[in-house]
Amino acid sequence: MTEPRQEQKHTNIRVQAWRSVLEACNTLLPIMDSELRSEQHLDVQVYDVLLHTYEAGPMGIRMTDLARKILLTKSGLTARVDKLEEGGLLERAPDPEDRRATRIRLTETGAAVFKKAADFHLSSIERHFSSRISEEEARVICEALERIRGAVADPAS
Repeated sequence: MTEPRQEQKHTNIRVQAWRSVLEACNTLLPIMDSELRSEQHLDVQVYDVLLHTYEAGPMGIRMTDLARKILLTKSGLTARVDKLEEGGLLERAPDPEDRRATRIRLTETGAAVFKKAADFHLSSIERHFSSRISEEEARVICEALERIRGAVADPAS
């Protein structure tokens, strides 16, 4: 009878860090999504679209730029934006700088829905994440993940 193969435990701290990031996200996102759904009637993906659109300001954000920033595929984004537009939260507008492009902007209703959801979501982030790390740990996590994201976005760096 053969002995069951033991999984090799990764002792490299960088591999452990990677796994911790994935496992923390896989643990927290469903919790936060459930809370947003029950309390604000939005899911994390909709919140993500509204967040990036809000942060873009009154000019809105190009669909192509939004697609690079969010948790949805391009086809998923188009379908989601269609529903949010039908629901009166977003509006499409031609891009004044590029007639081939479309910008997405929050409507007044969309801005109000986002602000209310943001207050709730920020308290959820505080409860589940921020309260468990120090300012210095937050700074280190942010710097490291931003550096990784930048290197992946621009492999020459």
